[in-house]
Amino acid sequence: MTATLATRVEPAAERSGLSTRLTALARMVQIGAVRTGPDGFSEQLLADASGLLTRAGERLMLSADHTVVALAGGTGSGKSSLFNQLAGADFSTVGVTRPVTREAHACVWGVSGAGSLLEWLGVPRRYRYARASALGRGERSMNGLVLLDMPDHDSVVGHATGLVDRLVGLSDLLVWVLDPQKYADAAVHRRFLVPLAGHSEVIAVVLNQADLLTAGQIDDCVQDLRRLLDSEGLHDVQVLVTSATSGAGIEELRMMLIEAVSARRAAVTRISADVGKVAARFEPYAVADGQDAADGSGTVSLPVGAAAELAVAFARASGVAAIADALRSARELRAVDFIGWPVGWIAERLRSRNPVRKVRLGRLWDELRGLSAGPSGAQQAEIDIALTRVADEQVPPLPRPWSRTVRAAVRSRAGDIPAALGAEIGAALPKESAVMRWWRAIGVLQGLLLGCTLIGLAWLVTLLVCGVFGVGSGVPRLFTNVWLMPWLGAVVLVALTAGWQVARTSTNAVRAAAENETGLLTDEIQQRMAAVAQQLVVAPAEVELAELERFRTEMRAATGGYG
Repeated sequence: MTATLATRVEPAAERSGLSTRLTALARMVQIGAVRTGPDGFSEQLLADASGLLTRAGERLMLSADHTVVALAGGTGSGKSSLFNQLAGADFSTVGVTRPVTREAHACVWGVSGAGSLLEWLGVPRRYRYARASALGRGERSMNGLVLLDMPDHDSVVGHATGLVDRLVGLSDLLVWVLDPQKYADAAVHRRFLVPLAGHSEVIAVVLNQADLLTAGQIDDCVQDLRRLLDSEGLHDVQVLVTSATSGAGIEELRMMLIEAVSARRAAVTRISADVGKVAARFEPYAVADGQDAADGSGTVSLPVGAAAELAVAFARASGVAAIADALRSARELRAVDFIGWPVGWIAERLRSRNPVRKVRLGRLWDELRGLSAGPSGAQQAEIDIALTRVADEQVPPLPRPWSRTVRAAVRSRAGDIPAALGAEIGAALPKESAVMRWWRAIGVLQGLLLGCTLIGLAWLVTLLVCGVFGVGSGVPRLFTNVWLMPWLGAVVLVALTAGWQVARTSTNAVRAAAENETGLLTDEIQQRMAAVAQQLVVAPAEVELAELERFRTEMRAATGGYG
């Protein structure tokens, strides 16, 4: 609205930038549309943004060679008189004490291509006036101007108020005509001017009826109006003084309109201001309460150790310690069949008479497989507690609705976690039939020692029967020489002792190997559970956090901050 208007951004470049901002706003609406609710995105805000996108798209598809300038004001402000002065004819009926303009009137300088624009504005055909054939040399610079005389904003006509609201939203440039008696009218400022703060480039205020004031009174009114506008955030709004009766200030007003028309950027500027205003209303959804806007621009994610922490809780809920104990017991029971000293375990079986040992060994693997089928019941409750702890302690401070949606994402796959954990446990368990090679070697050795023991005992019994008691005749001396009995007794004793010692040493080795195996198994299960936590808990939360980052990026683009 100043002399630098035409030297600002090139229209094509500005339209390109506006297109980027509109696209960003559309994506913000798309993101917000699936996150509404009591603590979600405001449906009214989304509706306002969608309405703006619709209006902007329609306006940008219409004539870019025309600039829509709306003269707005209250009853008796003289806007219709100004309209007629600028149009050069009495197109609009003038009233003083009551609203006369009931429908919008339009005067078009250069009608080519303006038809669809006027239809979009909703100007009745009988109130459209063309200056095409009457353009003098001084008016050719106004070619492309669509000047609207709107109904009085305080009209008593039923539909006039809605019509004014609609045209205020559709016009490219707004000229508010105020009179000396009502220039501070709260209804005008509160309803129209204050909501347009940030639109200074596409608003002008005209203090009309200057012929009724002295020069000093005009200065006082202008200063007071300027103070009032500054207090409302309209610092850059241009203030003009006119008189439709005397013609004072009409040329300044005309030059302002010529500048806006020649710049061909009022429509883009108006839409840009609208986009900036609506996009700024989304800020509460991008920055948490009490958080500075700059602090909310960084990357947001769950802590790096969140999956590992969940894996510990999942292991506890899945009974991994019990699985490790069962595996260790199964390995030890399985190894006894190979490395155990037969004499020792026969004696143990005879002493303890435990006929279900084999059954227990067979069932241990069934127990392991059963555990790997997935936790449920109280263990599911432990999983839920772990997820709640992560949601409460690991999720960073977020604005609404993200504080809710991220926590919901953390719990979104809770029902799938037990089966996933069970599958990973089952995949980590070793094969039931796995037998160490050295077990077989020890088994062979134990068999040899057992054989020596049995042969020695049989030999001793033969010497005792044949050599000591003289039973039988013709028995070889090898089985009757009693002097061999001490040596055979020593052999039996050594074999028994060796078998027991080998069994004891081998059992210790098996236990150590089982401890190592269960430790490795626990580590592997822990890693697998961390992967489950990453896939079913952290990843959904990170997806939602990535949507927050995308929303913030689109908001920066929509508000014009591309950095």
